[in-house]
Amino acid sequence: MFSRVHHEQHAWTARIATVLLISCYASPLAAEPIGSPSRILKKGEWAMGLDGGGLVERDLGNDATGSLFQVGHFRGYGLTNWLSLYGKIGAAYLDIDDPSIRKTNSASTKNRFGVNVLVDIQAKVKIWEHATRGWEWDGSLQYVDIRRRHKGKNEGRWHEWQFGSTVAKSFGRVKPYVGAKISLIDMHFKVRENGNLIKQGRYNDEGIGPVVGTDIYFGEAEDVILNVETSYVNGADVSVAVSYTF
Repeated sequence: MFSRVHHEQHAWTARIATVLLISCYASPLAAEPIGSPSRILKKGEWAMGLDGGGLVERDLGNDATGSLFQVGHFRGYGLTNWLSLYGKIGAAYLDIDDPSIRKTNSASTKNRFGVNVLVDIQAKVKIWEHATRGWEWDGSLQYVDIRRRHKGKNEGRWHEWQFGSTVAKSFGRVKPYVGAKISLIDMHFKVRENGNLIKQGRYNDEGIGPVVGTDIYFGEAEDVILNVETSYVNGADVSVAVSYTF
């Protein structure tokens, strides 16, 4: 009995330490979904899937806004029953609307940065679970990097850190969840006109906002999951994902 209690205490200590570590290193970022507690896999379990979404008119400061549309393939692995790691690679299309960037041959304030390579790394930790009543609470740390060298054209390097936490409740094959996320964006840019550099600099923005989403399970083993998530952190963000666990 004492051994079991001692083991549970160590498990809770490890979980709390992980959450605190995530909180300390999560600089306040939001182009990627944080996902529901269902993304926390069992030990040794894999997940793979596709997702896509858009971040519309995110405030970047100084009257500038950014819009980002992305799609990619992700895979996850359960390191323990309460900690999972995910990786994603995909493509992102980025636009920045900045009135301070003036061109000689166009009155438009929108600057297009084309298609870029997107890389995403995420850790998700289960903080608490009530198995009989279907309640779950999780935490998430995520880093997103978007970049590509466009020779003679506009160039952008988008860094994003994101910390989020959600609470979910199961209703059969449907699991809705609500939560919040803190976010920080740091983007370096170069804008060119006819191949000539007209402005370079960086955008910084941080914020906190709500997250709402749901999972819908399919298949006899409920191993196919459709996820829809929306959030608002200085701009609206919507994503859709489908995954398969095995």
